[in-house]
Amino acid sequence: MIAALDRIAKETERLGYRSDAIVRDYPFSALTTPGEPTTRRAPLAVFTQTPPSYRSAAFGAAEVQTNGAEVLVRGFRDLGAPLFFVVEAEMVSVWQVYADGPPRLIERASLDALDRLFEARRGTWNPDSIHRAKSIGRFNSAYQLDFVDIGLMPAIEGQIHEKLDRLLNETLAATRDAGVADDDKAMFQGVFRLVAAKILTDREHRASATWNKDDVRSVLAGIGNFYGLTDPFSADAVGRKLSTAWDILRGGLNVSNISADDLAFVYENTLVTPETRRIYGTHSTPRHVAEYVVGRLDLWRDAIEPPKVYEPFAGAGVFLVSALRHLREGLPHNWTDRQRHDLLVKRIKGSEIDAFACEVAVLSLILADYPNKNGWKIENTDLFKDNNLSTRLAEADVVLCNPPFEIFNSNERVLYPQVSAISGARAEAVLALTLRSAPKALGFVLPRAFLMDRAYREQRRAVEQLYREVELVSLPDGVFKVSQVESALLIARDHRQPNEPQIVRSSEVDDGDRRSFAFTGLPSRSREEVRSAAEVETAALWIPPLGPLWKRLAALPRLGDFVEGHWGLRWNDGRQSSAGSDRPGPNRAQGLLRANDYRQFVHGPTTWLDINPQNLYGGGSLPWASPKILCNAARLSRSNWRLAAVVDRDGLFASQQFVGLWPKDRATDLDALAAVLNGPIANAYMADHSTEKRFRIRSLLNVPLPASLPPELGELARAYATLLNEKVALRSEDRFSRVLDQIDSIVLEAYDLPPRLTRSLLASFTGANRPVAHNWHPWSVSLDDPALSLKEIRSGVLERARGNWPQQKLKPLPSDEAAGAAPFLP
Repeated sequence: MIAALDRIAKETERLGYRSDAIVRDYPFSALTTPGEPTTRRAPLAVFTQTPPSYRSAAFGAAEVQTNGAEVLVRGFRDLGAPLFFVVEAEMVSVWQVYADGPPRLIERASLDALDRLFEARRGTWNPDSIHRAKSIGRFNSAYQLDFVDIGLMPAIEGQIHEKLDRLLNETLAATRDAGVADDDKAMFQGVFRLVAAKILTDREHRASATWNKDDVRSVLAGIGNFYGLTDPFSADAVGRKLSTAWDILRGGLNVSNISADDLAFVYENTLVTPETRRIYGTHSTPRHVAEYVVGRLDLWRDAIEPPKVYEPFAGAGVFLVSALRHLREGLPHNWTDRQRHDLLVKRIKGSEIDAFACEVAVLSLILADYPNKNGWKIENTDLFKDNNLSTRLAEADVVLCNPPFEIFNSNERVLYPQVSAISGARAEAVLALTLRSAPKALGFVLPRAFLMDRAYREQRRAVEQLYREVELVSLPDGVFKVSQVESALLIARDHRQPNEPQIVRSSEVDDGDRRSFAFTGLPSRSREEVRSAAEVETAALWIPPLGPLWKRLAALPRLGDFVEGHWGLRWNDGRQSSAGSDRPGPNRAQGLLRANDYRQFVHGPTTWLDINPQNLYGGGSLPWASPKILCNAARLSRSNWRLAAVVDRDGLFASQQFVGLWPKDRATDLDALAAVLNGPIANAYMADHSTEKRFRIRSLLNVPLPASLPPELGELARAYATLLNEKVALRSEDRFSRVLDQIDSIVLEAYDLPPRLTRSLLASFTGANRPVAHNWHPWSVSLDDPALSLKEIRSGVLERARGNWPQQKLKPLPSDEAAGAAPFLP
């Protein structure tokens, strides 16, 4: 068997694998076995690069066991190698390893035919091809290989991060029990040293033989000497408190096969707690967000001369750690670790005002750069002062940035006159300065307003002019641990030449896909357009999900042609919470305070609002006594059902949680307009054109209306609202739904849409709950269904059209008749 493994090793070396990347008796953690991870050993493991890890594993090999080859291969899944060789007497079988499911037998060959087998596969089994398939294949299909399961690495990565996080949390708990506070910087320095020591120990690095592993103070001092750490740290003083933590860490998950950047990501994510972020102001970008951005930039393309990457406002350096991995993976596989380090340490830089964050970023880069020693520098500086930011941006080829989102206050405007003069919003100013420096590529985390808001119009126009390929990504709420600001991603690369077409991509991550996005790096959906030079320069980078529908309706009248829109009452000094009362009184009027539970066509309970002019700074002079439509001012859900509109003829007042729509002509049928606003077209339009929680009134007034409103629409909408207000018994809820379906059908027919656009529209509402005051059955329409009208769908035509209806309708001939007809058939 040894001879057989020798022959496999020899053939991999002939393919170009380095001798130090061909490892015997290689240890790795079996992550998928029940209970705590155990350490297993691969008799032979071959890697595309060093240091070895599951990310660079190309082949594994072993002798068949009593349970058979398939069971054997399945046990080596966590090695991370896409191909596994099983030696069976004089034969070798080659198996593809999957993230889920059993391995697949690809082929068999005799030991004597191994050289021919490898030579025939040289084009795809060489180290560069496999490495790029594993590292780049999930971002770029051009590098995918049919024997590399692109789900294998994310699956292993997810389990690694989960188990590392658990191990580090247990380690932190031990430090707390020993009296080390979470905000004690010595704790971060000490735990970093212990994590680094575990890497060297588990990987059996020769430096680990120089310290006494049973004496934590010896370990702390030894790792400090190895990396040349100069930060003030007392191994003796801190060591007494970290002895138990070291015992937990060294006895936990074996990290020999774990990529160093995984450890760096988990170190930053786990150790920089919300409390620490609050105390030190340290901000960070989630690992999967940074990985998505950096992965889309293809930093690996310039193998010998990689770009200069710069991260302003680096925080804990997550973007830089991701850039380090992607740049390193693009370098020639035959380079040594030292060669990669010496080049990349000159190509990756960052700046940060928070000194503690700088320290965390440097430590994370050190971990990610195993086995190299220190040399990383994160500059501690205030980038908003003078020309600090512009000077540093001018030296960068690629800019990665998660800028602060806050607004400059009055004192900061005085302190930072040059930057704040560009924009009062920090993120907008940072992006503007970056675009002036025109880097070859950029990746930004930005407020979601960037996608379509007028405030970012000039920045979007600059992006269009500069870059040949642009992607925008709308992120769900809750992606960032601390910030609750709605966010988006801007990814742009490759300078665009005059008259050159542009590739524009828009992607979304739904709330329900937040976890899968973190796991797979795949958004919920993406749309792509190739725009000619004539189509560029519009500042409309975002491709709405229902773009063809809005092009179809572009020439129709708009809501603003018939009504004026205004925010509701706004009280001084944030008095809205106390502006309502359940009792009437002086300077009070009946009205609506909160829109949280607002429903279509019926407004629900009212309260007595404070309308004292001295307490108001807006909305008090509006014609509240006149007939109007009241609708919510902020979206009611993240689904396409965003709006609820109600006609008010009772003179109600409303807070700024509502928008009042007053008719320009007294003859306008408000009930018909409310039916349109409550229908699928208006709701989908606001979902596509108002990306923030709070609506822009100009977006609302731009909702397209039918060329003419059917006369029966207003009458039916009034009848439906009357039924709701009369609180008809629950047994009539089916009646409510039937009337509402009839209203929706009339509205849709008035737009005169082709069936395919109706299908796309209704499919965008699938599974979404509608804000109505009774039970309502959502439309269940998919893009694979026949294109039908809403009336046909509700009448059951769609259900009858689904399934294998041709086989049900076209029954086969009886066997005797089929035999008789056969001679007459071609």
